[in-house]
Amino acid sequence: MKPLEIIRLHLFLFCRSNSALAFLVSCFFMAVFVAGSGVLLAEELGQAGRETSNTEAYPRFELDEVVVTSTPIQEPIKGIPRNVTVITSEDIEQAPSNDVVELLAREANVNLKSFFGHDKQAGIDIRGMGETSASNVIVMVDGFRLNPPDLAGVDFTSLSLEQIERIEIVRGAASVVYGDGAVGGVVNIITKKGKREPEARLYSAYGTDETFDERASYGGQVENFDFNINVTCYDSDGYRDNGFLEKKDAAARFGYDLNDYVRASLSASYHHDEYGLPGNVPIEDIDSRNRRKETDRPDDFGETIDRRFMGSLDTDLVEWGFFKINGAYRERDNDFILGYTPLKSKSNQTSKIDEETKSLDVKYVKEYGLWGLEHDFQAGLDYYQTDYISARIDQKRRHNSDVYSLGCFFTNRLSLSEDLTAHVGYRYNTYDGTFRVDDLERFGSVARWVNGDEFDENWHNSAYDIGAVYSLTHDTSFFASYATSFRIPNVDELALPGDDLEPQEGRHIDVGIRHRIEALAEVSLTLFHIEIEDEIFFDADKNVNRSFDKRTKRQGIEVDVKAYPTEALYLWGNYTYMTARFDEGDSFVPLVPRYQASVGIEWQVFDPLLLAVTGTFVGSRYDGNDLDNDTFAKIDAYEVFDVKLTYTHKDLKFFAGVNNIFDELYETLAFSESYFTMPTRSFYGGIEWVF
Repeated sequence: MKPLEIIRLHLFLFCRSNSALAFLVSCFFMAVFVAGSGVLLAEELGQAGRETSNTEAYPRFELDEVVVTSTPIQEPIKGIPRNVTVITSEDIEQAPSNDVVELLAREANVNLKSFFGHDKQAGIDIRGMGETSASNVIVMVDGFRLNPPDLAGVDFTSLSLEQIERIEIVRGAASVVYGDGAVGGVVNIITKKGKREPEARLYSAYGTDETFDERASYGGQVENFDFNINVTCYDSDGYRDNGFLEKKDAAARFGYDLNDYVRASLSASYHHDEYGLPGNVPIEDIDSRNRRKETDRPDDFGETIDRRFMGSLDTDLVEWGFFKINGAYRERDNDFILGYTPLKSKSNQTSKIDEETKSLDVKYVKEYGLWGLEHDFQAGLDYYQTDYISARIDQKRRHNSDVYSLGCFFTNRLSLSEDLTAHVGYRYNTYDGTFRVDDLERFGSVARWVNGDEFDENWHNSAYDIGAVYSLTHDTSFFASYATSFRIPNVDELALPGDDLEPQEGRHIDVGIRHRIEALAEVSLTLFHIEIEDEIFFDADKNVNRSFDKRTKRQGIEVDVKAYPTEALYLWGNYTYMTARFDEGDSFVPLVPRYQASVGIEWQVFDPLLLAVTGTFVGSRYDGNDLDNDTFAKIDAYEVFDVKLTYTHKDLKFFAGVNNIFDELYETLAFSESYFTMPTRSFYGGIEWVF
C-alpha cells in the first residue's frame, strides 16, 4: 500500500473508530511511517514535491529554526546538543489549547500537573521530576525567571497566549546558563514586540461553565520606538464546585533604538486573580460524574496580585562583541483561606505570602574567527535577592526568609570543522540565606506571633557541560552531551528541614539525531540518562523535607515527528518512554508516567477553513505519597482529545472547539488517594478581529 493511500485509510478509520486510544496510537505510527517512508512519498508526489523542498513553505519544521534561549546568541536547533522544541505564534493560534500549560503539555516528555483543571496552581513536569517539578524546571519570560522561591510553582495564569511570540523548550540539564533548578529542563517564553506595521487584536470567547475569555492587544513601531500592549480578562465558574477563577492581566513592552548599536527596552506586567480552593476528592468518588465535582470546602479561596518590571540595555560593540544587561523587580502578594469557618472573621483566618525579588544579570557574547572557522564565546553574571514571608494561619507558623544568590558562568562553541562543533561551559554559584520560623501563640484572647531563632544556610555549587554536534548533511545531524546540574532547597523546604537536607546534584547524558526528508517530514530521536544524588523530597511520615539517601535514575527515549503529506495537511506526533526509579530496590518515582504520547492533525479543508485535532495519552503513575509503590492505588492512565475549527474571513476569525471530546474521567495528581479531578467534555467558541 502506498503512503498516500495509508493516509486516506487512516482518516477513514478515524471517522469510524470508537477507540480514542486506537486513534492516538495509529496517528503516531502513521506519522513515523510517513517520516520513515519519505523517499517513497517523494516519488508519489513527483517532481512538484521536490520543487517545494524550501522549508519556508513549511514553517513547523525546526531543524533550521533559530533559538535564542534568552541569551544574545542565536543558533539553529540543529547546532544545539540538546533536545529542543520551538512553539511559534502560528502554532499557538492553530492549537486547540486555551492556556499555556495545555499548550506545553502536548510536547514530548512534558507532563501536565493540575490541581483544579485550569491554569491556576497548574504546572508542567519535564523528564520526570515528579512532585518537585516546580523547583526542577525553570520558566523564563524575556530573560526574567518566573519561578517563585517557594513550592508554589510558576503562576501560569499571569501569562496570556495573546502576548507570546514563541516558546522554546530545552530538555535536560541547563544549570550552566540558568543556575539553580535547571534540572529537568527550561521553558523560555519570548513575548511579542511591536512590528513595523501597527496591529490591533480583539479576541472574545465563551464556553462551558460560564467561561468568558476577553483579550485585546495593540502593537507597532514609530521610527526607532516600538511597543506592544496586552490586556486580558478571564472569568469562569470552573468545572468543580468552588472551582471558580477570575483573573485580569495587563502587560506592556517598549523598546527604543538609540542608534544602530544600542537598544533600551522596558516591560511591565500586572496580574490579579481570585480563585476557589475546592480541595481534593476521595478515591471512592472519582468515578462518579456528579460527586467528582463536589467539594467539602465551599468557602476556601485565594487571591493573588503579581507585579513585574524589567529593563534591559543591549549594546553591540561590533568587533568587540555584544553586551546585555537586565534588571528586574517583582512583588507578589498571595492571600488565601484554608478551612474557612464562620466563627471567625476572614481577616483572622487569612494566610499571607509576600515576596519581593530583585535580580540583575549581565551577559557578554563574542563571535570570533579561528582556523578559518566561526566560533562564539559567552560569559555572564547573575544575581538575585528575595525577601519572603509566609504567614500560615492554618498551621500557626510564619516563615521568614532572606536569600541571596550570585553566579558566574561561561560557554564556548568551538567549530572543529565545517561539520563538527564542540560546546563547553562552566558555572560557579554561591547561595546565602537567613531563615526564621515564628509561632502563633495565644495570650489570653489575643493571638500574637512569637519570633523563633534565626539560622543561616550557605552553599557553593558548580556545574559544567560538554557537548558535540556532527552535521552529516544539511538535513541530518547527530548530537551528544554530558552535563551536571544542581538544585538548592527552596524556602518552603528550608522551613521544615530534616537533618540531612542539602542541595541535590545531577549528572545528565543526552544522545540524539535530527533528520529532515526534503520538505516532507522531520524526525528527531533523543536518548537520555539522568542520575541525581541527594534528591530533595518531602517525607510525609516524618513531616520534614529530606535528601534521598538513595540515588535516583531516569532514562528513556523521546521521539518527535512532523510531516507535510500535502500542503494542506500537517501531521505531528511525539512519544516518550521513560523509567524514573530509585537506584536501590524496585520502586519508581511517584507521579511520573512510563509512557506518554501526543498527536496532532491540522487540515486546511479549504482555504478559509482549518480543522485542528490533538490527542494526548499519559500512562499510569504512582500516587504522590507512595514512595514504596505498595501503599496507595495508582493514578489511572488517560487519553484526552481536543478539536478546534477556525474560519477566516478577511480580518475576522471565527472559531469553535471541544476539549476532551470523548468525555474522559481523569486526574493528573493524587496524594494518599486524595484526587484532584480534571474537567470532562467542554465547549467554547468565539471571534478574533485583527486590524
